[in-house]
Amino acid sequence: MDEPREDPEFGPSGYLPERASKRARKIVLRAPLGLQWVVGSLVVGLVVVVAGVLLLNRPATPPPAPFAALDLGLDALAPAQQVTLDGSPDPVLVVASGGLPRAFVLPDGPTPQWCDRSGLLEAPGAAWRPTGRGVQGTASLAELPSTVLDGVLYVDPTRPATPASPDRGGPTPACGS
Repeated sequence: MDEPREDPEFGPSGYLPERASKRARKIVLRAPLGLQWVVGSLVVGLVVVVAGVLLLNRPATPPPAPFAALDLGLDALAPAQQVTLDGSPDPVLVVASGGLPRAFVLPDGPTPQWCDRSGLLEAPGAAWRPTGRGVQGTASLAELPSTVLDGVLYVDPTRPATPASPDRGGPTPACGS
């Protein structure tokens, strides 16, 4: 008895149906995928997991120059204060109220002080939100790139961001500045 022969038009692993051959859109697989596909996908998944673990567990290093470290520890920061960075001649304004500390270019005039009653940075005739955005027409502060690593604040004093447009309204200063 002769073994049945496969139709030469159809291969053992797939075929292109007549309708699809006219449109050239899909290939229908007729044979199941082999064990090598399962093993290959497991190996690729394992490589991704190992790479992720290695990436997340690498030791943290301080950012490179021009970032400069804050002279004080984060626990010694007031809600808002003028500070000097290591190796930087110009002081910056650091606001530690409301989450992670942020650094700003120090505005001209008196150093803004934090007011608990209004929740604003205040100076005579000016007020800002903790994000540096000016309220009641005060020009916003230019934020400096900053990051915290192992309890130390690092600030790049060379790249101030463009200040946001000020709020025309907003809370009223309450500390009499």
